[in-house]
Amino acid sequence: MKYLAYARAEFLRGFQYRANYWATACGTVVTIAIQWALWNTVYRDAGMIAGLSMTTMLSYSLMGRVVSGLLAEPRGLNLGPRVRSGTIVHDLVKPMNLSTLLMFQTLGRGLYSLVSIGLPCFVILWAAGLVRLPQLITLAAFAASLAMGYVALFSTYFVSGVLTFYTKTGVRVEHLYPVISLLSGEFVPLEFFPGWLRVIADSLPFKGIYYVPMSLWSGISSPAQVLPALVSQGIWTLGMIALARIIWAGAVRNLTVQGG
Repeated sequence: MKYLAYARAEFLRGFQYRANYWATACGTVVTIAIQWALWNTVYRDAGMIAGLSMTTMLSYSLMGRVVSGLLAEPRGLNLGPRVRSGTIVHDLVKPMNLSTLLMFQTLGRGLYSLVSIGLPCFVILWAAGLVRLPQLITLAAFAASLAMGYVALFSTYFVSGVLTFYTKTGVRVEHLYPVISLLSGEFVPLEFFPGWLRVIADSLPFKGIYYVPMSLWSGISSPAQVLPALVSQGIWTLGMIALARIIWAGAVRNLTVQGG
């Protein structure tokens, strides 16, 4: 598949920048240490908070750091600048789908972070007893959920970039990234949310980015909740894909190049 070549190129490109690798690796280690210290302090005098034990909370939080490279804010789309400069026409004449091309490119970068930083961190956390491998069926559900989480994340940012075709401005979802991160459960599980915010988070697709896969891994979702969670996440993911395709098709038909 021709798109896999782009993913492979981006994956291998990551190994070219060793200084960036070590800076990112050190930052991840520091973040993990901070999270471990934070939750140990929070749970010092409490057995359960919001129905979650410290073991469950650490599993949720630390595993989130392991996969954070894959589920990080997609970079390199630059659809807005391409539209405003007119260079987008060079992408449109290529014999391939631009959205698929960009998705595989960002996937290559994400997999590089997952393999080069996330995997070593997981091995260390597992050896230290801070995270444990779940049962095989749970692991499979987590992998499927993680893949859908990535697609939902990319689709969200692709849609925001495509909106530049209509607005011709630089206002994109990137400016709302902290809100998306919060509603996705990246900072804390949705169980920590007040009732009204939990309702909002459950009504949006963003929880499929972080909360669903991490709740499957950590055991927040009971065995009976696994299949419904995956089905709901799958529906939201397909919806985001459909939305991206519809907006993209309309944007290309109405594209006005302002430069080039």
